[in-house]
Amino acid sequence: MSVHKTRFDAELVEGHKGVTVVIVPFDPEEQWSRKPARLAGRRHGWPVAGTINRIGFDGYVGERWGRFFIIVEPEMRAAAGLTVGDTVAVAVAPSDSQRAFERALAQSGITTQPKTARPDAIARARG
Repeated sequence: MSVHKTRFDAELVEGHKGVTVVIVPFDPEEQWSRKPARLAGRRHGWPVAGTINRIGFDGYVGERWGRFFIIVEPEMRAAAGLTVGDTVAVAVAPSDSQRAFERALAQSGITTQPKTARPDAIARARG
């Protein structure tokens, strides 16, 4: 089943631990009818591919404290000339690629993990 990109505008904000993110205005499980992947430690999220201001990226939609977010790495901010407070155009869709999963795994490791793992998160083989 092909899932079309979901588009939205969002402000670039500095989140917990200095991580720069955009807040995702929808629940990926409801939007895409997919369970999250198990990521680093007890973390989970939805691996994605998309664009921010038309610059491509692989990453994930994370979930923490009842909110959904996408990390915007320093290299992406520099390439797009973005600073905290800018409004960006996001187009994103779930991805089953190994590249997106590996990027999600790496990015998730810098976020605060929940006390318990989400039991229905889907484990995926690495590499």
